[in-house]
Amino acid sequence: MKIIFGKILHAFATGLSYIINFLINLISLIVTIFEGIKQILFLIGCSFVFVFPIFFFALPNELIVLIFLTVAIPFLGTRFVSLLRYASYTLTEWMYDRADSLITGKKKGYDNLSDYSNRYKEEQERQRRRREEAERQRQQDEFNKRFEDFARGFRFYDFSDGSYGDFGSFGQGGYSTGENKAYGQRNIGFKEEYEKACDTLEVSYDADEYQIKLNYRKLAKMYHPDINKSPDATEKFQKINEAYEFLSKENINKYKQMYK
Repeated sequence: MKIIFGKILHAFATGLSYIINFLINLISLIVTIFEGIKQILFLIGCSFVFVFPIFFFALPNELIVLIFLTVAIPFLGTRFVSLLRYASYTLTEWMYDRADSLITGKKKGYDNLSDYSNRYKEEQERQRRRREEAERQRQQDEFNKRFEDFARGFRFYDFSDGSYGDFGSFGQGGYSTGENKAYGQRNIGFKEEYEKACDTLEVSYDADEYQIKLNYRKLAKMYHPDINKSPDATEKFQKINEAYEFLSKENINKYKQMYK
């Protein structure tokens, strides 16, 4: 009886996850549309205000409402998406763990929803710190490249042999005696493998660690050989695990720094 109830709870969690993800994508699309409308209205408004200063006093009520929506919807929509992500993680993770506990007979996860909530907040804080660190690294790399381009235009006198030479590149390790050939190169094999792993887990290439983990849990449970009796379930389950193992925090940050 517990196994049956666990499978029902697992199916319900999967359905809830699909619904919430659909709402997230729909609201994100609406926010993007209204952001575009806001930019267009801003350009038109600036042009008219410059030519006709009394332009805004003659606006029809419908246009005023549209302007208000272009400001309010992106602001509220972004926060609603964050709330949906929070609810999706907290509720679905709790239900998945409860389902696993009932099916396997072994305790999984935490007892209270508040524990999942705290773990979500901690993960968001870690991601925020990683983004800040990645941004600092990007700025440092940009500074290094500008300094390298600047220094390359100067020449120095080598007192050891009485000759002139060019300043070397400036990399993370300091100066070198020639151009840094590796600078800016991208590992194409890594890019293809990363995007293939994202396709396997059915996430976008710019997905964050939370989205990757959520889809992994959903697909892993869906194709687990103990639950899914399809002939190709085991092979699919293995590919899902390999993809999730490859999409580590380090590789996520590496991909976003190199290709975004």
